[in-house]
Amino acid sequence: MKTIGDVFDPARNSLNGIRLVLAAAVIVSHSWLVNGIGLPPMLNGTDPGLVAVAGFFAISGYLVTASRLRSRSLLSFLWRRFLRIYPAFLAALVVVAFVLAPLSTLIDPNSSIDWLSGLTYVLTNAGLFVQQTTVEHTLVNNPFPFVWNIPLWTLFYEALCYVVIGVLVSLLPRRMLGVTLAMMLVAATVVSLTFRLSPGAFPAPILDNATSLGSFFIAGALLFLYRDKVPASGLLAALTLALAVTLALAGLFKPLAAVPVAYLMLCAGSRLPAAFTRVGRRNDISYGMYVYGFPVQQLTILVLGGAVLPVWLFALVCVVVTVPFAWLSWLLIEKPVLRGYRTSARERAPIHVAP
Repeated sequence: MKTIGDVFDPARNSLNGIRLVLAAAVIVSHSWLVNGIGLPPMLNGTDPGLVAVAGFFAISGYLVTASRLRSRSLLSFLWRRFLRIYPAFLAALVVVAFVLAPLSTLIDPNSSIDWLSGLTYVLTNAGLFVQQTTVEHTLVNNPFPFVWNIPLWTLFYEALCYVVIGVLVSLLPRRMLGVTLAMMLVAATVVSLTFRLSPGAFPAPILDNATSLGSFFIAGALLFLYRDKVPASGLLAALTLALAVTLALAGLFKPLAAVPVAYLMLCAGSRLPAAFTRVGRRNDISYGMYVYGFPVQQLTILVLGGAVLPVWLFALVCVVVTVPFAWLSWLLIEKPVLRGYRTSARERAPIHVAP
């Protein structure tokens, strides 16, 4: 039987396309909140946004572990990871504070711009740990008022996962890496399950976020390490999907679905039609969709004059309107930064002269 390692082509797969779909799912999931009509449809606490973020972390676990094992050093690995998420993240903060927030006051005469609040929005959140979600006196009449960009909170935990996997690969022999990650997955699952069953067991929600999101990342990392031993089976994928749905129905998706989600992401990345592999191969706008989706939704509500569209149509409009923002993020920031890194890396590489 073929394994994940046999069927997954690192150079030709559908993971970028899947990430784009997941980013769109986050926008769709937030459409109920932004319209002020409550939470999105969910299965016992599991909504499309949670599933999408879980998929993001599982895919990152697989790809980032592969990247770390290929990297020459911990420093070069962390620098590349930094360049992949931070410049576009910082740009999103600046765009909200000094472009979208002032623009919103032109649409809503009852609001006003507080430039100092805009500056503190950027500076307070610049460390990736989002603490300030508002720019004072803006979005005051929105159905979900004041808040500009909820999804950014996950990026701190994504970066934390990068650091952990980077350090572990540096410190541990390869034969011990899988065992250590498996033990970490068990520990993270226990903590996350404890939060689910006894919400007051731990005082800090940051621990719940770190362990639950980290478990999906670790599952993806383990799938990479054991890719040549894990079978790639359509039947197994169907059973895994059934397990994930069952866990969601039982209210246990967040603490227990890490391995099923990671397996489904990689199976989908390997087996989707060939046309899907071309999505995002040259221009990957999924990250831009993620970091600009919520601000675009809040601005769209302002332009429409309130929650006037059916939620499904509002979600579709917002996905479409977010695409230009994501393209600009990719073309003006993400792509040039990555191209500059690759160029400097080639220049630093030693030149081998044939004898």
